[in-house]
Amino acid sequence: MTVIYLETSALLTWLFGEPDASQIINTINGADLIVTSELLRIETMRALKRALHEKLISPEQLETLIQTFRDYIKTCFRMSIDESVVAGATVDFPAEPVRSLDAIHLSTALEYKKLYPELEMLTTDARLKQNKASLGLG
Repeated sequence: MTVIYLETSALLTWLFGEPDASQIINTINGADLIVTSELLRIETMRALKRALHEKLISPEQLETLIQTFRDYIKTCFRMSIDESVVAGATVDFPAEPVRSLDAIHLSTALEYKKLYPELEMLTTDARLKQNKASLGLG
């Protein structure tokens, strides 16, 4: 079974149609299960609103992107930021420094890994890529 932990940078790459978007889409489409953190919802909505305020997208594009995101997120299994995730986010990671929100993603992915040993993290973030390799997340 192919289980993918979807991190926010990968989702935003897809939504904004950035250069690696087709690779992200292919990986997502090839997965049997997509898991993520509730943090993804917050980060994605904030990024979309920031893009509007920075005039990178129009109000119409914002509405389309929000609807696309809302439709897609319904297909993902999302973990809340519970005590186990918080505790896991406070440890040292192999490639430090790690920002707080990235630590939450790493911790959440590691919690999922307990259920799905084959899990791989999908991210475009360089620091997360360093950590995911060291942590056995793909």
